[in-house]
Amino acid sequence: MSSVYDLICDPEHCFLIAEIGSNHNGDFDTALKLMDIAREAGADAVKFQSFLADHLVKADSPDYEMLKRIELPQSWYPRLKTAAAERGMLFFSTATNSITLKWLADNNVEVYKLASPNLTHIPLIRELAALGKPVIVSTGMAGMQQIDEAIRAFTDAGNTRLAILHCTSEYPARPETLNLRAIETLAATFPFPVGFSDHSLDGGTAVAAVALGARVVEKHLTLERTGPGPDHHYALQPDEFIRMGKSIRIVEKSLGDGRKQPTEIELQKAALYWRSLHAARDFPAGHALTAADISIVRPNDGLHPRHLVDVVGLTLRAPMAAGVPIQWTHFKS
Repeated sequence: MSSVYDLICDPEHCFLIAEIGSNHNGDFDTALKLMDIAREAGADAVKFQSFLADHLVKADSPDYEMLKRIELPQSWYPRLKTAAAERGMLFFSTATNSITLKWLADNNVEVYKLASPNLTHIPLIRELAALGKPVIVSTGMAGMQQIDEAIRAFTDAGNTRLAILHCTSEYPARPETLNLRAIETLAATFPFPVGFSDHSLDGGTAVAAVALGARVVEKHLTLERTGPGPDHHYALQPDEFIRMGKSIRIVEKSLGDGRKQPTEIELQKAALYWRSLHAARDFPAGHALTAADISIVRPNDGLHPRHLVDVVGLTLRAPMAAGVPIQWTHFKS
């Protein structure tokens, strides 16, 4: 059985992550509904966010109560993992501290995520690397120097099972800020699979990323974009997410190997649709053909049109009926 990292590295399959994040609103049944949508869209994994309000903001922060309400409870981890597996998907989460990282490790998740805000958190990177599991790294807010430093922290710790996601940390991200060609830059720079963490409001940008070579796509999913919480307003709603997922699967099948050559069906069509040289009317034996005597029409069962200039002036060895495909054997040697 292939490992998760083999799936992430597969050049013919985009590893699609439904980012549920905190859009479960603290309700387990909502998390399950979002999983069902992810499965219908063809997602490979569902991802959550493992933060603790007390480790993220001060107690007097205006966001404290909201963040506390949408924390991912420790008791959910095994239940979410089982629910995802029952739907043919992986469960994982973005750990933002050592506590939630341990909760994930205790549940033996198969892949981890380093979010853009933690790209410079070298101590956390070293903890992640020490687990020896594949890690998906988002690179929002970063230039090549910060990305290189983070990657070196992973590899120096002995973990080379990485995937790098291009990301624009705007919520939602405007089209003019997405810079999808950076996917190609990252792929040319680092020896790891490259993908796209998409915060735009359009599913087409993720599809375009796959066409540019993204092997991983992460996109936020919500039941309702107007829901309470920090992540709903830039997430895709169910019908949008499903449409995006199906389009990604179509595109990955459409990319091919880059060699320009006809398919078997095209070869059959070429015999029907390409033109060739045919007799324009009836001719007696011994007739010397002129250009006006020759029609260039379908099907492709006579001489190639390039030979028009070669047959003009040649003499027929036998009578020829109108419409007959012209061959070299029709002429006197």
